[in-house]
Amino acid sequence: MDPSYVNFSCELRIIQARNIEFIKPTKNLFTRLYLPTGNNKSIQLNSKTVSTKSLPFWDESFNLDCSCPQEFLENLNEQNLVLELRQRKMWGSKLIGKSEIPWKVILESQNMELKKWLKMDLVSGSDCKEGMFTIPEVELEIKVRVASVAEMEKQNKRRLNNWNECGCKNGHDHQTWCNTEDYDIFALGAALEAF
Repeated sequence: MDPSYVNFSCELRIIQARNIEFIKPTKNLFTRLYLPTGNNKSIQLNSKTVSTKSLPFWDESFNLDCSCPQEFLENLNEQNLVLELRQRKMWGSKLIGKSEIPWKVILESQNMELKKWLKMDLVSGSDCKEGMFTIPEVELEIKVRVASVAEMEKQNKRRLNNWNECGCKNGHDHQTWCNTEDYDIFALGAALEAF
């Protein structure tokens, strides 16, 4: 693999929402995430649908793993992660609120991990009750891991070394997956199945 590539791993978790009791009708809420992939394109991820009659609790995770050019990470620093709070309708869905986090904040956070309540900017025309004073929020957790090709090769080599140094008393013939007694048991089982 080209050394200018890195392994990028991102875990996103939609935890819960609060201050959503003003949304009517009080059902069919979900979140939608947009992750930039470069060239003005993005990946869209939808959470499961929940009801607002009880406190919406998603606790839903998405994991993305890929190998990407180093330039992707540099460009990602200038992009935003977009989170939308949406309401499922008979045909499609309706946007209620939207929030954005700069990827730079995520990548520069301690250990590239961030857990945060995101305030939703309400969209005009959303189904909201009159006189609403609270702003809906969604709790999101993000964990990012970036490893160079050289680091991944070292990690894989360590795994292989651990496999070869298993310490078993029967040696290291990894081609043999069972011993003589196991063959006898399999032969007995096969004979009994014939009847």
